[in-house]
Amino acid sequence: MAASGSRSYSWLRIIAGVLLCVGVAIFFTRSAAEHGRRVNTSKARGDQSGYLWDAENVYHNWHGRRPSVVIGERNRMPLYAGYLALFYDPAMTDPEYFEVGKRANIYLAVGLLTLLALVFRRHLPLLPAVNLTAIATFGWFIYKAGYTQSELLFYTLFFLSFLCCWHLLRSTATPRLLYLAALGGALSALAYLTKAATPPFLALFGLTFAAQAGTSPNVGPSGGGIVRSARIRAAAAGLVFAMVFLAILSPYLMTNKRVFGRYFYNVNSTFYVWYDNWAQASQGTILHGDGVGWPDMRESQLPSLSRYWREHTIRQIAERVQSGLADMAVVSYRTYDYLGYLALFSGLLVVIAVTRWHLLWLMLVDHVWLSAFLCLYAVLYVGATAFYFPISGTGTARFFLAHLLPFFFVLSHAFSRTRLRDITWTPGGVRLGLRHFHIAVSLILVFDVALRTSSRLMTTYGGF
Repeated sequence: MAASGSRSYSWLRIIAGVLLCVGVAIFFTRSAAEHGRRVNTSKARGDQSGYLWDAENVYHNWHGRRPSVVIGERNRMPLYAGYLALFYDPAMTDPEYFEVGKRANIYLAVGLLTLLALVFRRHLPLLPAVNLTAIATFGWFIYKAGYTQSELLFYTLFFLSFLCCWHLLRSTATPRLLYLAALGGALSALAYLTKAATPPFLALFGLTFAAQAGTSPNVGPSGGGIVRSARIRAAAAGLVFAMVFLAILSPYLMTNKRVFGRYFYNVNSTFYVWYDNWAQASQGTILHGDGVGWPDMRESQLPSLSRYWREHTIRQIAERVQSGLADMAVVSYRTYDYLGYLALFSGLLVVIAVTRWHLLWLMLVDHVWLSAFLCLYAVLYVGATAFYFPISGTGTARFFLAHLLPFFFVLSHAFSRTRLRDITWTPGGVRLGLRHFHIAVSLILVFDVALRTSSRLMTTYGGF
Protein backbone atom coordinates (compact mmCIF):
# COMPACT_ATOMS: atom_id res chain seq x y z
CA MET A 1 0.00 0.00 0.00
CA ALA A 2 2.78 2.41 0.93
CA ALA A 3 4.64 1.69 -2.33
CA SER A 4 1.44 2.18 -4.32
CA GLY A 5 0.80 5.51 -2.57
CA SER A 6 4.36 6.60 -3.27
CA ARG A 7 4.00 5.79 -6.97
CA SER A 8 0.70 7.69 -7.13
CA TYR A 9 2.33 10.69 -5.49
CA SER A 10 5.21 10.58 -7.99
CA TRP A 11 2.76 10.48 -10.90
CA LEU A 12 0.84 13.42 -9.43
CA ARG A 13 4.06 15.40 -9.18
CA ILE A 14 4.92 14.60 -12.80
CA ILE A 15 1.45 15.56 -14.03
CA ALA A 16 1.50 18.78 -11.99
CA GLY A 17 4.94 19.61 -13.37
CA VAL A 18 3.83 19.01 -16.95
CA LEU A 19 0.71 21.13 -16.50
CA LEU A 20 2.78 23.92 -14.95
CA CYS A 21 5.24 23.85 -17.87
CA VAL A 22 2.41 23.93 -20.40
CA GLY A 23 0.78 26.83 -18.58
CA VAL A 24 4.03 28.78 -18.45
CA ALA A 25 4.66 28.09 -22.16
CA ILE A 26 1.18 29.36 -23.08
CA PHE A 27 1.61 32.47 -20.93
CA PHE A 28 5.07 33.06 -22.39
CA THR A 29 4.04 32.73 -26.04
CA ARG A 30 0.92 34.86 -25.70
CA SER A 31 2.68 37.58 -23.70
CA ALA A 32 5.67 37.66 -26.04
CA ALA A 33 3.37 37.81 -29.08
CA GLU A 34 1.41 40.69 -27.55
CA HIS A 35 4.65 42.47 -26.75
CA GLY A 36 5.81 41.99 -30.34
CA ARG A 37 2.52 43.39 -31.63
CA ARG A 38 2.28 46.41 -29.32
CA VAL A 39 5.90 47.33 -28.53
CA ASN A 40 8.07 45.99 -31.36
CA THR A 41 6.38 47.83 -34.20
CA SER A 42 9.42 48.85 -36.27
CA LYS A 43 11.76 46.36 -37.90
CA ALA A 44 14.25 49.19 -38.46
CA ARG A 45 15.12 49.17 -34.75
CA GLY A 46 17.70 46.83 -33.31
CA ASP A 47 19.12 45.40 -36.57
CA GLN A 48 15.91 43.46 -37.21
CA SER A 49 15.58 44.57 -40.82
CA GLY A 50 19.18 43.48 -41.37
CA TYR A 51 18.49 39.93 -40.19
CA LEU A 52 15.32 39.74 -42.31
CA TRP A 53 17.28 40.90 -45.34
CA ASP A 54 20.00 38.36 -44.59
CA ALA A 55 17.34 35.65 -44.36
CA GLU A 56 15.98 36.56 -47.77
CA ASN A 57 19.50 36.33 -49.19
CA VAL A 58 19.97 32.91 -47.59
CA TYR A 59 16.64 31.74 -49.04
CA HIS A 60 17.59 32.88 -52.56
CA ASN A 61 21.01 31.28 -52.18
CA TRP A 62 19.34 27.98 -51.27
CA HIS A 63 17.29 28.25 -54.45
CA GLY A 64 20.25 28.83 -56.75
CA ARG A 65 20.30 32.63 -56.87
CA ARG A 66 23.58 33.81 -55.44
CA PRO A 67 23.29 37.06 -53.41
CA SER A 68 25.26 40.07 -54.61
CA VAL A 69 26.98 40.32 -51.18
CA VAL A 70 28.22 37.85 -48.59
CA ILE A 71 25.54 37.00 -46.03
CA GLY A 72 25.41 39.67 -43.34
CA GLU A 73 28.18 41.68 -45.00
CA ARG A 74 30.36 40.32 -42.16
CA ASN A 75 28.46 42.53 -39.72
CA ARG A 76 25.78 39.99 -38.81
CA MET A 77 26.49 36.26 -38.74
CA PRO A 78 24.62 33.72 -40.91
CA LEU A 79 23.22 31.02 -38.58
CA TYR A 80 20.20 32.93 -37.30
CA ALA A 81 19.48 34.23 -40.79
CA GLY A 82 19.35 30.60 -41.90
CA TYR A 83 16.75 29.90 -39.25
CA LEU A 84 14.58 32.83 -40.36
CA ALA A 85 14.96 31.74 -43.98
CA LEU A 86 13.03 28.56 -43.15
CA PHE A 87 9.93 30.72 -42.74
CA TYR A 88 10.36 32.98 -45.77
CA ASP A 89 8.09 32.98 -48.80
CA PRO A 90 8.79 35.34 -51.73
CA ALA A 91 5.06 36.03 -51.92
CA MET A 92 5.18 37.75 -48.52
CA THR A 93 5.32 41.50 -48.18
CA ASP A 94 7.97 42.99 -45.89
CA PRO A 95 5.47 43.69 -43.07
CA GLU A 96 4.11 40.15 -43.36
CA TYR A 97 7.57 38.62 -43.14
CA PHE A 98 8.34 40.79 -40.12
CA GLU A 99 5.34 39.33 -38.30
CA VAL A 100 6.23 35.79 -39.37
CA GLY A 101 9.81 36.33 -38.18
CA LYS A 102 8.65 37.52 -34.76
CA ARG A 103 6.46 34.45 -34.33
CA ALA A 104 9.31 32.20 -35.43
CA ASN A 105 11.59 33.74 -32.82
CA ILE A 106 8.99 33.21 -30.07
CA TYR A 107 8.78 29.51 -30.96
CA LEU A 108 12.57 29.35 -31.01
CA ALA A 109 12.68 30.97 -27.56
CA VAL A 110 10.32 28.32 -26.16
CA GLY A 111 12.52 25.57 -27.58
CA LEU A 112 15.69 27.15 -26.22
CA LEU A 113 14.18 27.55 -22.75
CA THR A 114 13.07 23.91 -22.79
CA LEU A 115 16.62 22.85 -23.65
CA LEU A 116 18.06 25.10 -20.93
CA ALA A 117 15.61 23.72 -18.36
CA LEU A 118 16.76 20.18 -19.13
CA VAL A 119 20.42 21.20 -18.88
CA PHE A 120 19.83 23.00 -15.57
CA ARG A 121 18.00 19.99 -14.14
CA ARG A 122 20.86 17.73 -15.22
CA HIS A 123 23.32 19.83 -13.22
CA LEU A 124 21.28 21.21 -10.32
CA PRO A 125 18.72 20.08 -7.74
CA LEU A 126 15.11 20.63 -8.72
CA LEU A 127 14.42 23.93 -6.93
CA PRO A 128 17.57 25.78 -8.07
CA ALA A 129 17.01 24.45 -11.61
CA VAL A 130 13.42 25.71 -11.65
CA ASN A 131 14.50 29.08 -10.24
CA LEU A 132 17.24 29.51 -12.83
CA THR A 133 14.86 28.61 -15.66
CA ALA A 134 12.27 31.08 -14.38
CA ILE A 135 14.82 33.87 -13.93
CA ALA A 136 15.96 33.45 -17.54
CA THR A 137 12.40 33.10 -18.83
CA PHE A 138 10.95 36.18 -17.16
CA GLY A 139 14.14 38.15 -16.61
CA TRP A 140 15.08 38.67 -20.25
CA PHE A 141 13.91 35.90 -22.63
CA ILE A 142 10.27 37.05 -22.59
CA TYR A 143 11.36 40.62 -23.33
CA LYS A 144 13.43 39.59 -26.36
CA ALA A 145 11.33 36.77 -27.80
CA GLY A 146 9.16 38.90 -30.09
CA TYR A 147 12.07 40.27 -32.14
CA THR A 148 13.86 39.15 -35.28
CA GLN A 149 17.25 39.21 -33.58
CA SER A 150 19.88 36.53 -33.03
CA GLU A 151 20.44 37.27 -29.35
CA LEU A 152 18.43 34.47 -27.70
CA LEU A 153 19.97 31.84 -29.95
CA PHE A 154 23.42 33.25 -29.20
CA TYR A 155 22.85 33.42 -25.44
CA THR A 156 21.89 29.74 -25.40
CA LEU A 157 24.71 28.50 -27.64
CA PHE A 158 27.26 30.63 -25.81
CA PHE A 159 26.11 29.29 -22.45
CA LEU A 160 26.25 25.69 -23.66
CA SER A 161 29.77 26.19 -25.01
CA PHE A 162 30.68 27.86 -21.69
CA LEU A 163 29.28 24.83 -19.88
CA CYS A 164 31.46 22.47 -21.91
CA CYS A 165 34.54 24.57 -21.13
CA TRP A 166 33.51 24.63 -17.46
CA HIS A 167 33.33 20.82 -17.47
CA LEU A 168 36.68 20.51 -19.26
CA LEU A 169 38.37 22.59 -16.57
CA ARG A 170 36.71 20.53 -13.80
CA SER A 171 37.19 17.07 -15.27
CA THR A 172 40.10 14.75 -14.71
CA ALA A 173 42.02 13.71 -17.80
CA THR A 174 39.82 10.76 -18.79
CA PRO A 175 38.47 9.68 -22.20
CA ARG A 176 35.36 11.74 -21.38
CA LEU A 177 37.48 14.80 -22.15
CA LEU A 178 37.39 13.98 -25.85
CA TYR A 179 33.60 13.89 -25.91
CA LEU A 180 33.39 17.18 -24.01
CA ALA A 181 35.99 18.73 -26.28
CA ALA A 182 34.17 17.69 -29.46
CA LEU A 183 30.85 18.97 -28.10
CA GLY A 184 32.46 22.20 -26.91
CA GLY A 185 34.11 22.80 -30.26
CA ALA A 186 30.84 22.24 -32.12
CA LEU A 187 28.79 24.49 -29.83
CA SER A 188 31.46 27.20 -29.90
CA ALA A 189 31.44 27.15 -33.69
CA LEU A 190 27.65 27.47 -33.79
CA ALA A 191 27.80 30.30 -31.26
CA TYR A 192 30.40 32.07 -33.42
CA LEU A 193 28.19 31.63 -36.49
CA THR A 194 25.42 33.35 -34.53
CA LYS A 195 27.47 36.27 -33.19
CA ALA A 196 31.18 36.94 -33.64
CA ALA A 197 31.77 37.49 -29.92
CA THR A 198 33.35 34.20 -28.89
CA PRO A 199 37.06 34.44 -29.94
CA PRO A 200 38.23 36.25 -26.75
CA PHE A 201 36.39 33.69 -24.62
CA LEU A 202 37.89 30.77 -26.55
CA ALA A 203 41.37 32.27 -26.41
CA LEU A 204 41.08 32.68 -22.64
CA PHE A 205 39.77 29.14 -22.23
CA GLY A 206 42.53 27.71 -24.44
CA LEU A 207 45.26 29.44 -22.43
CA THR A 208 43.72 28.35 -19.11
CA PHE A 209 43.21 24.76 -20.24
CA ALA A 210 46.80 24.55 -21.52
CA ALA A 211 48.17 26.09 -18.31
CA GLN A 212 46.16 23.65 -16.18
CA ALA A 213 47.46 20.67 -18.15
CA GLY A 214 51.02 21.98 -18.17
CA THR A 215 51.22 22.58 -14.43
CA SER A 216 49.73 19.28 -13.21
CA PRO A 217 51.95 18.28 -10.26
CA ASN A 218 53.65 14.91 -10.03
CA VAL A 219 52.21 12.79 -7.26
CA GLY A 220 54.44 10.14 -5.74
CA PRO A 221 57.24 8.09 -7.28
CA SER A 222 55.11 6.81 -10.13
CA GLY A 223 53.33 10.11 -10.64
CA GLY A 224 55.40 11.09 -13.67
CA GLY A 225 53.85 8.44 -15.91
CA ILE A 226 50.37 9.27 -14.71
CA VAL A 227 50.92 12.98 -15.32
CA ARG A 228 52.35 12.37 -18.79
CA SER A 229 49.27 10.33 -19.66
CA ALA A 230 46.98 13.04 -18.30
CA ARG A 231 48.80 15.71 -20.27
CA ILE A 232 48.57 13.65 -23.46
CA ARG A 233 44.82 13.28 -22.97
CA ALA A 234 44.47 17.01 -22.27
CA ALA A 235 46.48 17.82 -25.39
CA ALA A 236 44.29 15.45 -27.40
CA ALA A 237 41.17 17.12 -26.00
CA GLY A 238 42.48 20.55 -26.96
CA LEU A 239 43.27 19.31 -30.46
CA VAL A 240 39.79 17.76 -30.85
CA PHE A 241 38.16 20.98 -29.66
CA ALA A 242 40.10 23.05 -32.21
CA MET A 243 39.59 20.58 -35.07
CA VAL A 244 35.81 20.33 -34.60
CA PHE A 245 35.55 24.10 -34.20
CA LEU A 246 37.51 24.80 -37.38
CA ALA A 247 35.85 21.99 -39.37
CA ILE A 248 32.38 23.44 -38.78
CA LEU A 249 33.58 26.96 -39.52
CA SER A 250 35.71 26.06 -42.54
CA PRO A 251 33.22 27.09 -45.27
CA TYR A 252 32.65 30.43 -43.56
CA LEU A 253 36.37 30.99 -42.94
CA MET A 254 37.33 30.09 -46.51
CA THR A 255 34.81 32.62 -47.82
CA ASN A 256 36.31 35.21 -45.47
CA LYS A 257 39.78 34.51 -46.81
CA ARG A 258 38.64 34.65 -50.42
CA VAL A 259 36.62 37.87 -50.12
CA PHE A 260 38.35 39.78 -47.32
CA GLY A 261 41.83 38.30 -47.19
CA ARG A 262 41.42 37.24 -43.53
CA TYR A 263 40.08 34.00 -42.08
CA PHE A 264 38.54 35.64 -39.01
CA TYR A 265 36.93 38.84 -40.22
CA ASN A 266 34.03 40.80 -38.80
CA VAL A 267 33.61 44.53 -39.30
CA ASN A 268 32.68 45.10 -35.64
CA SER A 269 35.68 43.41 -34.03
CA THR A 270 38.11 44.22 -36.84
CA PHE A 271 37.32 47.91 -37.30
CA TYR A 272 34.31 49.49 -35.57
CA VAL A 273 35.37 48.77 -31.99
CA TRP A 274 38.42 50.99 -32.46
CA TYR A 275 36.40 54.10 -33.35
CA ASP A 276 35.36 56.55 -30.64
CA ASN A 277 31.63 56.44 -31.40
CA TRP A 278 29.14 55.17 -33.95
CA ALA A 279 28.98 58.48 -35.79
CA GLN A 280 32.70 58.18 -36.45
CA ALA A 281 32.42 54.51 -37.41
CA SER A 282 29.59 55.24 -39.86
CA GLN A 283 31.93 57.61 -41.71
CA GLY A 284 34.92 55.26 -41.73
CA THR A 285 35.58 51.85 -43.27
CA ILE A 286 31.87 51.33 -43.89
CA LEU A 287 32.06 53.92 -46.69
CA HIS A 288 35.03 52.10 -48.23
CA GLY A 289 33.40 48.73 -48.83
CA ASP A 290 34.20 46.85 -45.59
CA GLY A 291 31.13 44.65 -46.15
CA VAL A 292 32.07 43.47 -49.63
CA GLY A 293 35.86 43.26 -49.34
CA TRP A 294 38.85 44.65 -47.51
CA PRO A 295 38.30 48.44 -47.22
CA ASP A 296 39.82 50.51 -50.00
CA MET A 297 41.93 52.62 -47.64
CA ARG A 298 45.59 53.11 -46.85
CA GLU A 299 46.81 50.86 -44.05
CA SER A 300 47.65 53.89 -41.91
CA GLN A 301 44.01 55.02 -42.09
CA LEU A 302 42.53 51.75 -40.89
CA PRO A 303 41.40 51.62 -37.25
CA SER A 304 43.24 49.07 -35.11
CA LEU A 305 44.26 48.33 -31.55
CA SER A 306 47.76 49.72 -32.05
CA ARG A 307 46.47 52.91 -33.63
CA TYR A 308 43.85 53.37 -30.90
CA TRP A 309 46.50 52.88 -28.22
CA ARG A 310 48.78 55.48 -29.82
CA GLU A 311 46.04 58.10 -30.20
CA HIS A 312 44.31 57.80 -26.79
CA THR A 313 45.38 58.36 -23.22
CA ILE A 314 44.76 56.03 -20.32
CA ARG A 315 42.27 58.54 -18.96
CA GLN A 316 40.28 58.58 -22.22
CA ILE A 317 40.15 54.78 -22.27
CA ALA A 318 39.07 54.69 -18.62
CA GLU A 319 36.32 57.26 -19.25
CA ARG A 320 35.06 55.21 -22.18
CA VAL A 321 34.87 52.06 -20.05
CA GLN A 322 33.22 54.03 -17.24
CA SER A 323 30.50 55.26 -19.59
CA GLY A 324 29.80 51.68 -20.63
CA LEU A 325 29.60 50.48 -17.04
CA ALA A 326 27.16 53.29 -16.29
CA ASP A 327 25.01 52.22 -19.23
CA MET A 328 24.97 48.63 -17.95
CA ALA A 329 23.64 49.86 -14.63
CA VAL A 330 21.00 52.05 -16.28
CA VAL A 331 19.65 49.38 -18.65
CA SER A 332 19.67 46.76 -15.89
CA TYR A 333 17.45 49.04 -13.81
CA ARG A 334 15.16 50.46 -16.50
CA THR A 335 14.59 47.64 -18.94
CA TYR A 336 14.76 43.92 -18.22
CA ASP A 337 13.79 42.20 -15.00
CA TYR A 338 16.92 40.40 -13.79
CA LEU A 339 18.52 43.06 -11.59
CA GLY A 340 16.84 41.97 -8.34
CA TYR A 341 18.03 38.40 -8.78
CA LEU A 342 21.50 39.58 -9.76
CA ALA A 343 21.59 41.50 -6.48
CA LEU A 344 20.24 38.52 -4.48
CA PHE A 345 22.79 36.04 -5.79
CA SER A 346 25.66 38.52 -5.56
CA GLY A 347 24.59 39.54 -2.06
CA LEU A 348 24.55 35.94 -0.85
CA LEU A 349 28.04 35.41 -2.29
CA VAL A 350 29.26 38.47 -0.39
CA VAL A 351 27.67 37.21 2.84
CA ILE A 352 29.41 33.84 2.40
CA ALA A 353 32.70 35.57 1.62
CA VAL A 354 32.44 37.59 4.84
CA THR A 355 31.04 34.95 7.22
CA ARG A 356 32.38 31.68 5.79
CA TRP A 357 35.42 32.85 3.87
CA HIS A 358 37.40 29.69 4.70
CA LEU A 359 34.80 27.47 3.00
CA LEU A 360 34.70 29.74 -0.03
CA TRP A 361 38.49 29.69 -0.17
CA LEU A 362 38.56 25.89 -0.02
CA MET A 363 36.00 25.70 -2.82
CA LEU A 364 38.12 27.98 -4.98
CA VAL A 365 41.25 25.95 -4.21
CA ASP A 366 39.42 22.74 -5.16
CA HIS A 367 39.27 24.07 -8.74
CA VAL A 368 41.95 26.73 -8.84
CA TRP A 369 42.26 26.94 -12.62
CA LEU A 370 38.51 27.04 -13.13
CA SER A 371 38.27 29.80 -10.51
CA ALA A 372 40.99 31.80 -12.26
CA PHE A 373 39.26 31.29 -15.60
CA LEU A 374 35.89 32.51 -14.27
CA CYS A 375 37.42 35.62 -12.71
CA LEU A 376 39.35 36.50 -15.87
CA TYR A 377 36.30 35.81 -18.03
CA ALA A 378 34.19 38.20 -15.95
CA VAL A 379 36.81 40.96 -16.08
CA LEU A 380 37.42 40.46 -19.81
CA TYR A 381 33.81 40.57 -20.97
CA VAL A 382 32.51 43.22 -18.58
CA GLY A 383 35.40 45.43 -19.66
CA ALA A 384 35.00 44.62 -23.35
CA THR A 385 31.25 45.22 -23.25
CA ALA A 386 31.75 48.55 -21.51
CA PHE A 387 34.45 49.53 -24.04
CA TYR A 388 32.17 48.68 -26.96
CA PHE A 389 29.33 50.88 -25.67
CA PRO A 390 30.06 54.16 -27.58
CA ILE A 391 29.88 52.50 -30.98
CA SER A 392 27.17 49.94 -30.25
CA GLY A 393 24.29 52.13 -31.39
CA THR A 394 21.92 50.31 -29.02
CA GLY A 395 23.79 50.33 -25.71
CA THR A 396 25.35 47.51 -23.72
CA ALA A 397 22.26 45.45 -22.85
CA ARG A 398 22.32 42.99 -25.76
CA PHE A 399 25.97 42.15 -25.07
CA PHE A 400 25.79 42.09 -21.26
CA LEU A 401 22.80 39.72 -21.25
CA ALA A 402 24.93 37.00 -22.87
CA HIS A 403 26.80 36.52 -19.60
CA LEU A 404 23.85 36.24 -17.21
CA LEU A 405 23.27 32.52 -17.81
CA PRO A 406 26.90 31.63 -16.91
CA PHE A 407 26.72 33.93 -13.85
CA PHE A 408 23.49 32.49 -12.44
CA PHE A 409 24.47 28.92 -13.28
CA VAL A 410 27.88 29.07 -11.60
CA LEU A 411 26.45 30.56 -8.40
CA SER A 412 23.45 28.19 -8.41
CA HIS A 413 25.86 25.27 -8.72
CA ALA A 414 28.12 26.64 -5.99
CA PHE A 415 25.17 27.13 -3.64
CA SER A 416 23.74 23.64 -4.20
CA ARG A 417 26.47 21.23 -5.37
CA THR A 418 29.65 22.23 -3.53
CA ARG A 419 30.89 22.37 0.05
CA LEU A 420 28.94 25.62 0.42
CA ARG A 421 25.55 23.90 0.30
CA ASP A 422 25.55 22.95 4.01
CA ILE A 423 26.25 26.46 5.31
CA THR A 424 23.80 27.69 7.94
CA TRP A 425 23.34 30.88 9.93
CA THR A 426 21.34 31.46 13.11
CA PRO A 427 20.24 35.11 13.17
CA GLY A 428 18.08 35.72 16.22
CA GLY A 429 18.14 32.02 17.01
CA VAL A 430 16.50 31.08 13.69
CA ARG A 431 18.44 28.49 11.68
CA LEU A 432 18.73 29.48 8.04
CA GLY A 433 20.54 27.70 5.21
CA LEU A 434 20.92 27.90 1.48
CA ARG A 435 17.76 25.89 0.92
CA HIS A 436 15.87 28.78 2.48
CA PHE A 437 17.55 31.09 -0.03
CA HIS A 438 16.27 28.99 -2.94
CA ILE A 439 12.77 28.96 -1.44
CA ALA A 440 12.89 32.75 -1.03
CA VAL A 441 13.93 33.17 -4.67
CA SER A 442 11.00 30.97 -5.74
CA LEU A 443 8.52 33.05 -3.74
CA ILE A 444 9.90 36.30 -5.14
CA LEU A 445 9.61 34.89 -8.65
CA VAL A 446 5.97 33.95 -8.12
CA PHE A 447 5.03 37.42 -6.89
CA ASP A 448 7.23 39.12 -9.51
CA VAL A 449 5.63 37.27 -12.42
CA ALA A 450 2.10 37.62 -11.02
CA LEU A 451 2.28 41.32 -10.20
CA ARG A 452 4.90 42.93 -12.45
CA THR A 453 5.75 41.00 -15.57
CA SER A 454 2.72 41.81 -17.74
CA SER A 455 2.70 45.55 -17.10
CA ARG A 456 6.47 45.91 -17.35
CA LEU A 457 6.56 43.83 -20.53
CA MET A 458 4.12 46.08 -22.32
CA THR A 459 6.05 49.26 -21.49
CA THR A 460 9.62 48.08 -22.17
CA TYR A 461 11.31 47.87 -25.55
CA GLY A 462 13.39 44.71 -25.56
CA GLY A 463 15.43 45.16 -28.73
CA PHE A 464 18.32 46.91 -27.02
